Amino acid sequence: MFVDFIAGLLGGAAGVLVGHPLDTVKVHLQTDDPKNPKYKGTFHCLKTIVRKDKIRGLYRGISSPISGIGLVNSIVFGVYGNVQRLSDEPNSLRSHFYAGSIAGLAQSFVCAPMELAKTRLQLSTQIDSGIKFTGPIHCLRYIKKTEGIRGAFKGLTATVFRDIPGFSSYFVSYEFIMRQKEIPNVPYTLMAGGCAGIASWLACYPIDVVKTQMQADALGKNAKYTGFMDCAKKGFEREGAMFFFRGLNSTLIRAFPMNAACFFVVSWIMDLFNKSGMDMDHLGNTSSKIEELVRSIITDNSLLVQIISTQQDIAPTYFTSNIYNDSDDLQPK
Repeated sequence: MFVDFIAGLLGGAAGVLVGHPLDTVKVHLQTDDPKNPKYKGTFHCLKTIVRKDKIRGLYRGISSPISGIGLVNSIVFGVYGNVQRLSDEPNSLRSHFYAGSIAGLAQSFVCAPMELAKTRLQLSTQIDSGIKFTGPIHCLRYIKKTEGIRGAFKGLTATVFRDIPGFSSYFVSYEFIMRQKEIPNVPYTLMAGGCAGIASWLACYPIDVVKTQMQADALGKNAKYTGFMDCAKKGFEREGAMFFFRGLNSTLIRAFPMNAACFFVVSWIMDLFNKSGMDMDHLGNTSSKIEELVRSIITDNSLLVQIISTQQDIAPTYFTSNIYNDSDDLQPK
């Protein structure tokens, strides 16, 4: 269903727009110097960035997740739906766990370079001095030129370790919460998404801190860390267990507004097409059932397969043009 795909794509983009400022705060907190910290906490970091770089400072690096959201979602839901469909018990929580784990693994290979560019753009005033990146493609091209293809995948191991438990815990917790109510309404579905987002981050956040440290590290011979374990070990020796929970508050705060924005846009688009007389047979003809779409996108195998099969014809041109286009980043030149 093309309408479902567009709704999910724009909903994901809305979530990125709402959540990116706090993601920038998270990255700054995760890479702050513990011996001489610049920030006292989440809101102090937020105010400091705005005072220094205005609102644009909070949106540095956003072009990377915005341009890649379609490809990442297509991989996640495509893999997730097919794994679940092949399961002996597709509706069991175990099936959701395995499908989420494999989907997290699959999308990591796209997510790692995308987040590498995002992180280095978010911290562009602190790292890579003298280099003015115009966007994620410029950033990745520079890394590839100086460090080779391996450099563009810096932090891949940490991304895999993070996204396997992250996606599996999200899908399992979301489905578990949704099953507690026979007919979930819009607020309940929104609450379930927010809680699932929090559960997901709690399951993988320490690994995300290590990933950010690695991707913010200097390149080549100037790098402080030789790999995932070296980064985790040095961070623990330097700061203790608190190293693994830097910036957690901003991440948990971000979970609910991101899901709210995503769900609102999906609902609005589906309601708009419903009122326009588009074919909405899988939801019926009333907007009161729109919340079923959100759950269906996550749990209904047949709907997932239809979405992915419909987008296959447009994916090669649409996503390639988005991801490999040198779009300008929202940062001061």
